[in-house]
Amino acid sequence: MSFFSLLILLSLILIVPIFFVMKEKSRQLQIDSTQRHREYLASATKASLENNTKVEKSQISNGLAVINFSSQHPFIKWLYDEQVPPAFRAIMDDIGQQYESTHHEQMTESQLFTLNKLIEIRIPELIDDYLSLDPTYAKTIIIDTDRAATSYAIVLEQLRSILDFSQKLNTQSQSGVVDKLLASRRYLDDVYQESGMTADVLKIK
Repeated sequence: MSFFSLLILLSLILIVPIFFVMKEKSRQLQIDSTQRHREYLASATKASLENNTKVEKSQISNGLAVINFSSQHPFIKWLYDEQVPPAFRAIMDDIGQQYESTHHEQMTESQLFTLNKLIEIRIPELIDDYLSLDPTYAKTIIIDTDRAATSYAIVLEQLRSILDFSQKLNTQSQSGVVDKLLASRRYLDDVYQESGMTADVLKIK
C-alpha cells in the first residue's frame, strides 16, 4: 500500500468517527433546544392559565359574582336618568364608587350578598316606586307623621343608609388588605432575624 493510500485510509479512520460524533452532538443539541422550547411553551401556557384564573377569581368572591356595572344594569340606568332627583343620583354615584373600590374578596359571603341585593334590586325598586308618585305629592305630603317625613325624605334616608353600609364594608375590606401587608412585613422581619441579617444590610448602596 502506497503512502498516499495509507494517508487517505488513516484520514478516513479519523474523520468518519468525528463526523458521526459531530452529527450526533448536533442532533442532541437540536433535541435539547426543542425540549427547552416545549418547556417554555408549557410554562407560558401554565402562566397564562393561572393569570386567567386570577382574573376570573377577581370577578368571583366567596362563590358570588361581583356586579358588572354595564349600561344596561338597572342601577346604572336610574343613575343617569334625569327623572331621578339629583340628590338621589349623587348618593347613588357615591354608592357605586364605594362598591368599585371595595376589595370584595375581603368580605364575607353574607356581606357581599346583602350589598349586591341592595344595589341590584333594592335601590332600583326604591327609585321605581318613588317615580310612580306625583312629584309634588312626593315632596310635600308627609307620609310618616312620627318623623314628619315625606316620600322624598324617606327615600333619601334609605339611600344614605345604604351608602353608609357600603362605606363601612369598603373600610373593612381595605383593613383586610392592610392586615396582609403588615403580616408580610412581620414575616420578612422574622426571616431577616433568623438569617442573622437586618433589612438595612439588604439595602442597595
